[in-house]
Amino acid sequence: MKKIIIILIILVIILVVIGIVLISSNAAKRIANPTGLTLEQEMKWEKEHSLWGNFDSYEKEEYKVKGYKDYELNVVLVKNPNAGNKYVILSHGYKSNRYGNVKYIDTYINLGFNCIIYDVRGHGNNEKAIVSLGQFESLDLEKIIEDTYKRYGDISLGLHGESMGSATSLSVLKYKPKVDFVVADCGFSNLYDLIDDLYKNQKFGFITPFVNMSMKLNYGYDMKNTSPKTILRDNEVPVCFIHGKNDSFVLPKHSVINSENDKGYSEVHLIENAEHAQSREVLGEKEYTDIVREFLKKVGK
Repeated sequence: MKKIIIILIILVIILVVIGIVLISSNAAKRIANPTGLTLEQEMKWEKEHSLWGNFDSYEKEEYKVKGYKDYELNVVLVKNPNAGNKYVILSHGYKSNRYGNVKYIDTYINLGFNCIIYDVRGHGNNEKAIVSLGQFESLDLEKIIEDTYKRYGDISLGLHGESMGSATSLSVLKYKPKVDFVVADCGFSNLYDLIDDLYKNQKFGFITPFVNMSMKLNYGYDMKNTSPKTILRDNEVPVCFIHGKNDSFVLPKHSVINSENDKGYSEVHLIENAEHAQSREVLGEKEYTDIVREFLKKVGK
């Protein structure tokens, strides 16, 4: 009888381990291989929420840039008819695509910038690829920054990112690119911490280490290393953090943590009644533009 009980206990343990492995592997797969919106779906969403603005009226130029390990990225220059040598590169959020940045175009056009939008790896019209929410993507962004200087010469360049794009725009600072500012909208401070919080809210916090282990084994990256807060400890580029107070996906504390860890100048704007990635929608174009304008004035850009 005692042997039977021991065997049953061992079987239960084996089944639990198998269950955890299957669940964590599936979770890691879903994170690293997202099914994102098509360009048409993103365009429809932006228009339905009155965020498309004057985008159709601007002259555009499409081209491709080879990113990390020669991964090909689809890029679009949105030309400002009155701009000089000022450019901003905008990085979109998880499961979105280049059109997810359209809501910010009028802001930067009105501030005198040419705008560069692009499909982040594994999104939009790019080939399918592993998504790391900042690690590989920041290496892609570094290549786009280099390409921008090669194409347009002696310019002033800033970065703007939303959610994953915010983490990407902050993570690229690790490589000390020549950029004048970053506007980081609703970004996270550390990917592991973000995922852990989401699982804890569902009473599955115990699974995060196993998901991360699966991520390392199957997809080649450690979620703990997607860590804007760590990179910012050695940063000197001015950063404007914008975050919705009602964001329940990436909690506002992430922008606060990032700012607290930032070595250089930063400011935080917490937006009333805004959920995840809704600050521009809640504020409207004018008020959102005012925040960015005042920030740029303070940092002399």
